[in-house]
Amino acid sequence: MQSVEQANLELVKSLLAAFSTGDQVAVRAMLTEDVRFHFPGRNPLAGEYKGVDQCLALLERISEWTGRSTRVRLHDAMANEQHGVLLYTVTARRGGTSITYRYMDIYHFAEGRVSEVWGQVMDDCREFDRFYSE
Repeated sequence: MQSVEQANLELVKSLLAAFSTGDQVAVRAMLTEDVRFHFPGRNPLAGEYKGVDQCLALLERISEWTGRSTRVRLHDAMANEQHGVLLYTVTARRGGTSITYRYMDIYHFAEGRVSEVWGQVMDDCREFDRFYSE
């Protein structure tokens, strides 16, 4: 039988994979209805998104913003019964501009699903904000 920690680890890895492929049905199934997502920075996308529909709309907006060019490369993943952490690199393009940055997600779990996500840029936040503002 799989431990809660192992199940949560697989959950966050699967969530990142589903986002990466644009599988909103899978993403929805992994989030609680009242999920909260905190997108970092001082850019038009930054802020808190409440509820699964707002979170999915944000993920779709990011995909559209980058012309579906966003790619992620997972570095590490950790989880226990209450929290999970993913460390990964993001590469994206918009128009003639491209960006690569290291990113960290911190997850909270409830009833076997993700109930909250805090995103954090691990590199130059000004470059991140410029990319998501242009």
